[in-house]
Amino acid sequence: MPETYDTVRSILTSAFRVPEDEIRPQLTLGQLDLDSLALTELVLILHERLGVRIGNEDLSRGTTLAQVVDRLDALRAGSTSAVAPS
Repeated sequence: MPETYDTVRSILTSAFRVPEDEIRPQLTLGQLDLDSLALTELVLILHERLGVRIGNEDLSRGTTLAQVVDRLDALRAGSTSAVAPS
């Protein structure tokens, strides 16, 4: 989780200008001020940076950062049942 969390935190600070000191695992994406367009962009950036396909349905404004990281780690570990169709 630490590597994935650091990557997601880096994306949030660089692409979405979320102050690093405001990012905590228990916060939802909505609490980090990500709207639906930002969530779609986040999906694309995560695919590009981590090489995994996470579906838009996996990210909502109510999803916590910890849940995002857990989902990404599951996908990276090869849990093909979680891969969204291309």
